[in-house]
Amino acid sequence: MVVPIVKYPDLILRRKALPVEKLSEDIFKLVDNMVETMLKTDGVGLAANQVGSLHRVFVLNTTPHEDTPTLIPVINPEIITHEGQLIEDEGCLSLPELYIKIARPEKIRIKSKNLYNENFVLDASGLLARAVQHEIDHLNGILIIDYVAEEEREKVKEYLNGLIHAS
Repeated sequence: MVVPIVKYPDLILRRKALPVEKLSEDIFKLVDNMVETMLKTDGVGLAANQVGSLHRVFVLNTTPHEDTPTLIPVINPEIITHEGQLIEDEGCLSLPELYIKIARPEKIRIKSKNLYNENFVLDASGLLARAVQHEIDHLNGILIIDYVAEEEREKVKEYLNGLIHAS
């Protein structure tokens, strides 16, 4: 089921998600809903707190530019290595229509669990590395606006002021 995406300034976006201690029917349903929602919104990733849940879970589409998506549910992720740096535009489904330049490691390796409670390691680079880091940030209550560079501060300030006046 497609579920609403939580938008800034909802406070759940600033809360740190809690580790999943045990896989349950609720977690399976959450992941299913997140996958459907991510695909419907053409997202590359979606964190649980973006749909109102504080479970340490995100979903990732590893083939965002192909007709058939390759989906990975990621549970209790942890970055174990990173290297390089890329500065690129980044957007967020919880901050629609805002794109800002953010510096992130170019390559990362994470360890995590899958829906079978098995450990796995994921190596990612480029767009996927950026998406994984973005979703882990969400799980830690961090948003793209927390990384804004000096030259884009005014743009972000105008965007946030527009949100305040729109509500």
